Amino acid sequence: MYAGNAYYSALQHIIDNHAGDPYDLGVFSSPGRFFGLLDDELRRLGVPAELLPGTFLYAGPPREIPFRIPYPVDGSPEIGRLPLERAKPAADAYRAVADRVAGDLRYELEQLAGILRTEHDEWQTALRHGWTMDTVFFSIRG
Repeated sequence: MYAGNAYYSALQHIIDNHAGDPYDLGVFSSPGRFFGLLDDELRRLGVPAELLPGTFLYAGPPREIPFRIPYPVDGSPEIGRLPLERAKPAADAYRAVADRVAGDLRYELEQLAGILRTEHDEWQTALRHGWTMDTVFFSIRG
């Protein structure tokens, strides 16, 4: 019944120990609700659907895993992923509308934009050194 929690925790442990950069966006009583509200606000301001945080923060494990991983019963932890090629466009889109985002969402949006910009810059450096990383992973714990 709780196998999903164990699988997601184990997968996150593997990700963290093989190229994880820890960032903390904050503590939320309901992260899904918060990021849903942020998605709604960004959508209203014209951010394309494929760049909304909810589309990647809750994307689930990579599709390349050759077996089905059960979903956590209580929805936590959650694994997200974003192709690094979309990190800069997302950060730029967030920064372009940050001054029009509701004040209670702005700080977290700016934090996320900064993280995505850092990940993009690190990706560009890695590519120049011949590394082939292509995805940034997220862990949401509620």
